[in-house]
Amino acid sequence: MSQKRKRTPSPPSTHPPSDIYISPPITDRSSRFTAYYSPTLPPKDLQNHALIKSASHKILAWRHESSQRALPGQPPHYETGHDDDGEKHGGKAVEAVLKQLRVTGSCVVARWYGGVMLGPVRFAHIEECARNAVGRWREAEDEVAAKKRKMEVEGVERGRLARTLVERDGSIGVLRRMALEKEGRVREAVLAGVAGLEGGEGGDDGPAEAQITAEVQSSPAAVVAVSPQKAAPGYPSMRIDRLKALDKARDATLAFLLKRISKAEAELAALGEAKEQP
Repeated sequence: MSQKRKRTPSPPSTHPPSDIYISPPITDRSSRFTAYYSPTLPPKDLQNHALIKSASHKILAWRHESSQRALPGQPPHYETGHDDDGEKHGGKAVEAVLKQLRVTGSCVVARWYGGVMLGPVRFAHIEECARNAVGRWREAEDEVAAKKRKMEVEGVERGRLARTLVERDGSIGVLRRMALEKEGRVREAVLAGVAGLEGGEGGDDGPAEAQITAEVQSSPAAVVAVSPQKAAPGYPSMRIDRLKALDKARDATLAFLLKRISKAEAELAALGEAKEQP
């Protein structure tokens, strides 16, 4: 029978480094168990960490890929080991957990002895803490992977939106010029009493037609049509929510321009019918 151990103070509340993953504590008859897992820290560095300096036992196990190269097609070799630190068979229990979970790294189950010997149940606490610490690491890894996937998906979507916006900017420019041209023809026809409806198909312009053309070319709409094109915005560097908002706005602009064109064409058709009537 093992000797009764001296009771030790509770573990410190120091915030752990980002590469140490800590299990929820298990308390049983004043003894407290907490596991600390790290995929990167050397075993002894983890065992001697300030977080568990006051623990009665720092039960250590490790599992790392061996430098010995495996044969082609064979799984890699691993180097494993443990340190009971006074808790007989405890290190072997932690080592078994690392093997079962197929993870590499170091794990310490710290026990703060509460003055009462627990018997075999302590091994269940040790194993559960070790599993939970590794589970915390896996949760963090899954979260990182999910964020990475989200960024990749957003990157693809950002590229698609950027290309679409450039194409729509071009379409808007074409439709805007078309709308202005058709609206200009309607304006010419109205001002000239339908005389200028077919002005682009030949014939010399008289004084009235020349005056109308000058008025149309000097109008704000015509100035917009011939103004130099703006430099392309930096779409690839924009936030995806901003790109989506711009894409929605471009939809509205395209719909508006198409309505302008349809309206102008309808007006031209009506003017043409009026001209044909005796």
